Amino acid sequence: MNETFEHPDAAIAAIADRVLPVGVELGCEDLVGRVLAESIHADRDSPAADVSAMDGYAIFPGQLSQSGELNVVAECVPGSPPPELSPSKSSGSGVVRIFTGAVVPRGCDRVIQREHTIESQATIDDDAASLGTIRWKPQANESQPGLNIRRRGENLRGGDLALPAGTLVKSPQMASLANFGIRSASVYSLVRVAIITTGDEMASEGDGGPPISPWQIRNSNSLTLAALIDACSYTVIPTLAHSPDEPEALRGVIEQAIASHDAVLLTGGVSMGDHDYVPSVLKNMGAETIFHRLPLRPGRPILGVVYQETSQAPVKPILGLPGNPVSATMGAVRFALPLIAKLAGVSDWNPHPPLVRLEDAGSKTLPLHWMRAVRMIGPGLAELVIGQGSGDLVSMAQSDGFIEMPANANDEGPWPYFAWS
Repeated sequence: MNETFEHPDAAIAAIADRVLPVGVELGCEDLVGRVLAESIHADRDSPAADVSAMDGYAIFPGQLSQSGELNVVAECVPGSPPPELSPSKSSGSGVVRIFTGAVVPRGCDRVIQREHTIESQATIDDDAASLGTIRWKPQANESQPGLNIRRRGENLRGGDLALPAGTLVKSPQMASLANFGIRSASVYSLVRVAIITTGDEMASEGDGGPPISPWQIRNSNSLTLAALIDACSYTVIPTLAHSPDEPEALRGVIEQAIASHDAVLLTGGVSMGDHDYVPSVLKNMGAETIFHRLPLRPGRPILGVVYQETSQAPVKPILGLPGNPVSATMGAVRFALPLIAKLAGVSDWNPHPPLVRLEDAGSKTLPLHWMRAVRMIGPGLAELVIGQGSGDLVSMAQSDGFIEMPANANDEGPWPYFAWS
């Protein structure tokens, strides 16, 4: 298989369709940043009772029609059961002072907020049990039954689905888990990613060693891709490796990486040069090529393969990214991160990038999907960061991310925007 794909999304999906989430970890207690491998259901109604959404006064039907002062006959506070009012108090002129989150007494049909009342505090001459009196302001008469009451189960009924499997747990999801008494849950295992850089031109500097030569380059790709992967809460710290441009050495490094990782990223060695051995080495290992070379700039030589050691073994994605730093970084964001999310069990693994407009798109067009570095200059507005090619790390460092324009486009958009983080 080596299909022709006209859009990056189709190429990504072709690999994603072949891979499944990694294993499951049972009874995980440190849930923040993990992906749920089981669905969570509500253990009770949410809210568990009718509660007040305001500080104010819970009243019984008909009490708004009463003029003059009304006695405050009881108080409702959060964390305590509501008072059981006698029929005489319920049908009489008494109201109940209530605070936000407190359970509404049985029979009360609305809560009037304090701002719509005139309150009089109890005096020393009043009965010891007196809680003061109130009078209605005109706004109170505009209220309807149910006002300021959060009804039992209006958020979720007991037994209903609260969080489906595949949910990435962030702070809002953690609040939901705590609300339903979940202290531990099954989660997908952390994804293990290996990053292999290739090329004889890479320099290895040590303390006290000689400076690098002009024909050598520092290995920025390994640290750049490691930073992208490490920012994902569902991965372990990626393993870094390097191989020279020699087929047997490269195969050994790749085989070692595949054996102990769920996904492998390579940079360099994927184009058509005499020393670009990655495609042939992977083919000789039995990997299946899904795509090689896409209508994309930068990153046209990108290689996507899957490897399965046996029919019972998991399918592992391997991405060969160009060696140029800008190409490698954009390719990792666009292709590698979604696939890693799929491996991690994230149900909504395919990103939904926001749309931004360009202040000035320029006049140039390309017959390719064009990933262009941008800097955000306002809400939904970006400007191009013009670089000197896919090896220009300086301009990439001055950008916030990149947009993706379809073939032959050169207008302001809006275009999908992929932030670096």
